[in-house]
Amino acid sequence: MLRLSIARGPAFTKLPRSRRTVTALAVTVMVVAGSAIAAGPALAQDSGQAPTAAQLAAIRKLAAAAQAELAAGARRLDAAQARQRQLAAQAAAATAQARRAEQRLAALQEQIAGFAGSMYEHPTSDVVTEVIAGGDLQRALQATTLLTIASGSHLAVLREASATRTELAQAQLRAAQAAAAAAAVQASIQRQVAALRDAAAKAAQRLEAAQKAYAAEQARIAAARAAAARAAAEKAARERAAREAALRDAIVAPPPCDVQGPYPPGPWGGYANGLIPASALCPIIGGGLLRPDAAVAFNRMTQAYRQAFGTYLCVNASYRPYADQVRLFRIQPSLSAVPGTSNHGWGEAVDLGCGVQNYGSPQFRWMVAHAGEFGWVHPAWANHSPFEPWHWEFGYISDGDTGT
Repeated sequence: MLRLSIARGPAFTKLPRSRRTVTALAVTVMVVAGSAIAAGPALAQDSGQAPTAAQLAAIRKLAAAAQAELAAGARRLDAAQARQRQLAAQAAAATAQARRAEQRLAALQEQIAGFAGSMYEHPTSDVVTEVIAGGDLQRALQATTLLTIASGSHLAVLREASATRTELAQAQLRAAQAAAAAAAVQASIQRQVAALRDAAAKAAQRLEAAQKAYAAEQARIAAARAAAARAAAEKAARERAAREAALRDAIVAPPPCDVQGPYPPGPWGGYANGLIPASALCPIIGGGLLRPDAAVAFNRMTQAYRQAFGTYLCVNASYRPYADQVRLFRIQPSLSAVPGTSNHGWGEAVDLGCGVQNYGSPQFRWMVAHAGEFGWVHPAWANHSPFEPWHWEFGYISDGDTGT
């Protein structure tokens, strides 16, 4: 599983801790998804095969599902955190209200204590006794009036104290409820973070499994293609060996050919390059077709070559139809002439093997020494741009645009 170290910049550290956790999880899964997708072209490049649409679609679907799952979880966490902040604010307000109620209650309790002390020092029975004993009625009346006022004030204080006690109890209850709700939300957030961690781990595992499966499939395809290429190469080698053996064991009579010449270099007979009918060409020993005069000269040259090496020249290419020129140019543009310009398309060039293709070999040196006797040449461009020791042309040295 791939991991990523997230930079703890100012913008990141300002996020709530749970939100930072979700962000880190989301980035981790996105990195794993990116590696799985990016691995497709890389593996394809190594194996020579582009990824299939189904493989890429499956990997992208896994990555999108994981990202959507984490995004939904992040939204739920945002809502839970907002609710937690609201409950915390409510708890703080209720606590402050309870603190103010306690302060008011303490002040009222001091007043009540003062009233109790005053009643103890100046009991109301003295006033009543003075009235009954025929004392100063005016002073008794004033004292009674003051007592009535004081009693009413005492009663108001007592009522306020009772109401304050009730308010304090309610505020404390609200604070406790808000704190409990905030704790519940915090527990919910922790559960959601744990669930997101689990979802991220499972998504990463799914993506890693998809990547491994893709790599295994690409390796299988590459191995199958390599095996097919080896089999094709072995088959071609066997066929070439069989052809060479047949040439060594048999003296082939030159095929009949009606030479109408003379033929000018390049275009001839009114035909277009690569569109010359087979009836206008002549077969050569070793297989293939050439312009009639080039075919006769080649057959004489390959017979002389057989006297020196015991086998005929191996022909890998001769006249090349236009469709084959297009196909070859698409496969090997750096080693192929532009379709419609190749001397192979005029039936005036051959590509040889069986040692001639190796620069400096005895077979190559023989061609350099004797091909001109039969009107065949190795063009100068084929020695460097591009380097093609196997390419030989009939009658003249061409420029670099009409070679392979």
